[in-house]
Amino acid sequence: MKEDVLFKRTPFGGFDRVEVISYIQQLKGNQQKYKQMLDEKESQITTLTNRAQKLENEASDLRACAEEYKEKISDLEKEVENLKKENEKLTSADAGKTVEMCDELVEIASETAKKLVSAAEEKLDKAQKTVDEIIKDIEGRDKVTAKQAKDLLKNLAERLK
Repeated sequence: MKEDVLFKRTPFGGFDRVEVISYIQQLKGNQQKYKQMLDEKESQITTLTNRAQKLENEASDLRACAEEYKEKISDLEKEVENLKKENEKLTSADAGKTVEMCDELVEIASETAKKLVSAAEEKLDKAQKTVDEIIKDIEGRDKVTAKQAKDLLKNLAERLK
């Protein structure tokens, strides 16, 4: 806006009234235009300020949430480490127990197998003695019958072995 305005002078002194009124109206028009622009800018400033405040609140909430998640992650990492340690302890303890149990089972199976072999050998020895006794008894009897019985008993003895 111009600061120095020169008005046309009238012949009897003073200024041209129409020109002054026109200038005042022009100033009022400019004033309204600038007031409207100022109102729009203030409205934009208010909108942007509100938006900035909302974004700051959201950022603050997100920071708080991030801190909370960091704490949760830290707690969960500690829990994972504790569980790993516990798992290692249990695994090593279970491995030792498993080895001990396997050794015991092998020992029991070995003893049981020895007992079964011993019992089977005793039964075979008894059966062989019985066969031998029957053969001696039959040898004293009839030769033909003895020979047949002897063959039968030998077959039986072979089957038992």
